Amino acid sequence: MRKTIFSILALSAALQVAAQQKFTVDVYLEGQDNHMLTLSYVKNGARHSDTAQRLPDGGLRFSGEVAEPVMAVMFNSHPGSRFQMSSGGMFIPGPLMEFVLEDGKITIKGTSEKSFLAIAKGGKLNVEFAKLHAPELPLIEKKWEATKAGAIAYKAGDTTKAAAYRKEGNELEEKKKVLRQAYIAKNPGAFTSMYLLSMMYEEYTPEEYAKAYGKLAGTWKHTFYSKLISNKIESTKATALGMPAIDFTKKDINGNNFTLSSLKGKYVLVDFWGSWCGPCRASHPHMRQLYDKYKSKGFEIVGVSEEKTNTLESAEKSWKSAVEKDGINWLHVMNNYGKQEFDLVQKYGITGFPTKYLIDPQGKIIYKLVGGGKESEDELDAKLKEVIGE
Repeated sequence: MRKTIFSILALSAALQVAAQQKFTVDVYLEGQDNHMLTLSYVKNGARHSDTAQRLPDGGLRFSGEVAEPVMAVMFNSHPGSRFQMSSGGMFIPGPLMEFVLEDGKITIKGTSEKSFLAIAKGGKLNVEFAKLHAPELPLIEKKWEATKAGAIAYKAGDTTKAAAYRKEGNELEEKKKVLRQAYIAKNPGAFTSMYLLSMMYEEYTPEEYAKAYGKLAGTWKHTFYSKLISNKIESTKATALGMPAIDFTKKDINGNNFTLSSLKGKYVLVDFWGSWCGPCRASHPHMRQLYDKYKSKGFEIVGVSEEKTNTLESAEKSWKSAVEKDGINWLHVMNNYGKQEFDLVQKYGITGFPTKYLIDPQGKIIYKLVGGGKESEDELDAKLKEVIGE
């Protein structure tokens, strides 16, 4: 009887999702003025962005429809939404306001400077998400303050203070991880759990991740996020240490086709990055040193850029400008080229930037590194010294 009831409930949820989700999102942020808001979410398997319409009462409205409920993030052009590392150059993006796009009217209220603290009201899935999100927002806010303070210390040359703030941020992130993992374990039938698990691949061992997915109820296993999890489980197997690196052909920065397997016989560092990624670009001076040191010893770097823009033209412009400005003269391809046919970020299971894979001369993956900063640089130095030598 219990199985029958569960099956009926799962079928009911599936039928509800099958209908188009027509949404209206009204946003009221104190101090927004003329700063732009952009709504970003997945639609038909691809990232989609909407700009807001201004309402007579001063609010901003997004409206549209999606095939199923999806998580959305709201980008704000307010200066408080980022930390500018250099004038007109790279920056550290701040936290984003998150909520569920679902059928009906959704209202968001808060302040523009800290729009990520706003809670969306409207729809049962947003009520569900708020039960997790409200308790974790103080942690997110504290981490953002620590991140900015650490960046200021780093720019001032105070590496000790910068390291202390980084440690504080890591501790806060760990607390958030614990909250989220506990939520997933306690709420196996929740949409929020499926979404969270799809975003938390790096927080589990591959075995734990597959096990956590297996424990989720079937209610949301027909959705985009479920497919994302399944793809990550498969990509984990495909990119495990000792496995042959996934081969690819992409257009390089000069417009010529480049194939990864053409570098067999060399140690190859495949670096997933983006022009928008502060930690990625902060790592480039150190990577230039490594390239100069090891290039003559059979070492090559292949940069794979993932650009977060709406058009291929703007992606190409941002990518090429960053390569030139940072003076990174190794091989470069951009994932945005032919992404629908062959998405390298998905194939390699990339969940954070920068991510680096080291491939040996036989074409096998021997090392993976996620993240930037001094600790990551030291770890990469040690690995290259181990396999190539001084």
